[in-house]
Formats: sequence, C-alpha cells, structure tokens
Amino acid sequence: MKNKTILLGLNELNFDYIKSYFEQGLLPNFKKIFEIQPPIETVSEKEYKLLEPWVQWVTIHSGKSYKEHNIFRLGDIVNSPELSQIFEELETEGLSVGAVSPFNAENRLKNPAFFVPDPWTNTNPSGNWIVKSLYQAVHQSVNDNANSKLNFKSILSLGFGLLLYVPISRWFHYLKTILNSKKPGAKAVLLDSLLADVHLSLWKKNKPDFSNLFLNSGAHIQHHYLFNSNVYDGNIKNPEWYCPKGYDPLIHILSEYDKQIEKLLKLKDVKIIIATGLHQQPHEQLTFYWRLKEHMKFAEKIGIENFSEILPRMSRDFLMKFKNENDAKKAEKLLNSFYASKDELKIFEVDNRGTSLFVELVYPNDIDESDSIYSKESNLKLEKFKSYLAFVAIKNGEHNGIGYVTSNFDLKQEERIELTSLKSIIKKVALSEN
Repeated sequence: MKNKTILLGLNELNFDYIKSYFEQGLLPNFKKIFEIQPPIETVSEKEYKLLEPWVQWVTIHSGKSYKEHNIFRLGDIVNSPELSQIFEELETEGLSVGAVSPFNAENRLKNPAFFVPDPWTNTNPSGNWIVKSLYQAVHQSVNDNANSKLNFKSILSLGFGLLLYVPISRWFHYLKTILNSKKPGAKAVLLDSLLADVHLSLWKKNKPDFSNLFLNSGAHIQHHYLFNSNVYDGNIKNPEWYCPKGYDPLIHILSEYDKQIEKLLKLKDVKIIIATGLHQQPHEQLTFYWRLKEHMKFAEKIGIENFSEILPRMSRDFLMKFKNENDAKKAEKLLNSFYASKDELKIFEVDNRGTSLFVELVYPNDIDESDSIYSKESNLKLEKFKSYLAFVAIKNGEHNGIGYVTSNFDLKQEERIELTSLKSIIKKVALSEN
C-alpha cells in the first residue's frame, strides 16, 4: 500500500517566532513535529520582486524556478497548461488526489477526490454542490475583504459549510471567533479554520492518497500585525486604533494551526509534510495598504477605455484585461502617470503582459479625506481620492526568500535545500510503500 500523504502549506510563517512561543509553553504540536523533524531551510529566488508566494508555490508544485516556469502573477497558472504540476503527476501515477485552496494551482485532475481552488485562481472546483457553493462564498469574501461585506448567498453557503463539514465540538470555537470578529485578524482565523475543517472532513470521507491544504491567514496576520506579537523585539508599534497594545493576533492564528496539526497527527499511517514557501521578517517602517472599492467605476472615472474585465487580486492588486495591446498600452501609460498631490509619490505600479495589466496600488502613506491625485498624462485631478479607497492594513512583515519544511517523520535531507527540490521529495514520499 502507498502512503497517505498530506502537504500542509502554512504560507510564509516565521518558524523562529514559533520557537519563541515554545519558550512560553505554547504551541505544543508545532514543538512535537519540530522535534521529530527539525525544520529544514528552503532557498528560493534572489531578486526581492520574485519573493512572492504565488511564485514560490508554483515552484513547489512544478519543481521549477521562476526562470523556468515564468509565473509571476497570482492566477497565471491557468495560462500555462504546458507546466506540469504535482497534482496531475501523482494522479497519473495512480494516486487519488485532493486539494483545498492550493495556491496558484490549476485543477487539471481527471478524477479528483476533491479540489477547492484558492480564491484568486480561475479554475473549476470539484466536489458536490455544497463544496462548490462554499468555494464561491470564500472567493467572494476574500476578494471583497476590504469592504468586509458578505452577500446573502455567501452567508448561506458558509452556513451550510459549517453545518456539514465542521464537527459540533468545533462550533464553540466558531461562535467565539465570530463574536470577536472585530478584533484584528479574527476574520482571517475564521477563514483558515473553515478551510482546515473542510479539508479534514473531505479527507476522512475520501481518504485520498495525496492531498494539499494551503492556509494563508498566518501570512496575512504577520504582514499586518507582526509588530503586536509578544515575540517581536523591534521598536515599531502599530497605532492603538489599528491594533490595541497587548493584543497579539499572531498567537491566535498559530494556536489554530497548532490544533489542526494535532488533528492531523492523530490520523493513522499518514505522513504530514509542512512547508512555508518563504517566511516573513519585520518591515522597518509604517507602510499603509489601500484597495480600490469599485475597480470598474474608478477605471472609468480616470479615463481608462476599452477594458473587457477587471479582476481583484490579493490586497491592493488587480488585473485588467483588454482586447488588444494598443488599449492596454494606453491604460498602462495613464495609470503610471498618477501621483499624489501632497507628496508627489506614485500611485500605481503596472506590469504589462500584452493584452492584460497587473496593477498594484503602491501609494504607501496615510491619506486624508481632502487629498487628491493627478495625472501627468491627462492633467486630470481627482479630488477626495480617499473616497474611492478602502483601508486594508499597515504593513508589518516583509518577505524573506528562506522558507521551511518539516514533517512527522525523518525527511532524510540536509539542513538547507533548494525549493525546486521539494516537489521531488514530496513525490517520493507519496509514491513510497508503507
């Protein structure tokens, strides 16, 4: 019999902070698994602009570096059908495969046990109608995160998901988290709790030979609340209105992950591999993140013409699609021409890929109600710029290309490996005999 193998993606976690929590007597299951397999460092890209999780996780899935796979945007995997992924490779080897929120991965499985895509990648979910509805609800909630609103259909789907895939023993956790939903990071904890519980429920029902669960809320909380962690020893503090002094959102998500690891460790004859892709280190200044509220209305307001679609991505990013390269070039030039009136800082960064633009709202400072932006291209001045925006967060953590991998068995690897080698390591484990 083949092993049952679970790849648990805990995106961007800083394992040094986890070890510091050990000293406080916290996170016993992380400690248990670290003692079985001391964390191995993974080495990825050297250019900072390539240290994005949607690049690193494609590297893990494909075994190829960025130079080889050339996937730079979240969701771009669907435009590279020739790039082979670990999921369909293992299925071809005769294994049953399941996945919940695999990052920047396309569902190419012929007979998946289950496949719930990440909220940003345009690929089909596999499963019953509740699973598909649940995916749509998560997609809506994540992509509308700046407005913090759920539509009625999403609320209904999430409710069904809780009833069908979450054990009664966990309902108090959800109720407590919902009642504290206004606390920093609480909604992120809720999302990953649901994804993890759905994965475990689907796994117990289908028992796939290989499955992948990817969780991103730890990365989100490190990005935005790391300065509040009691194991952070830097001097920068978040404003009291943003995250109260003495409240540590990071330990809340890590404690949830610790409980999920405990459940996985109880599964009989299952090999668990935990990977982070990269990790985060403290940011050295206060940087504000903003997100457009209504992307299409804003694009029309500033004079962008002939776009066919706008797709929100993570945090402050969005993708604009056009029917031809000429319209895309005009939009690129216009977006790149916008600056803040008060400090002359650039508003957008644009990556042109022919008929599509990947746009980042990069303005880093606080914005007052009366602040305006202007275009050096069209001479348009847009008053009350803040009215078009939703505040997302203050940047606390930034990417570091060193990631980690650990497991509930001896991986028999060196203390540091190339991230490109992780795919072959996982495949070897998944295909080995018990």
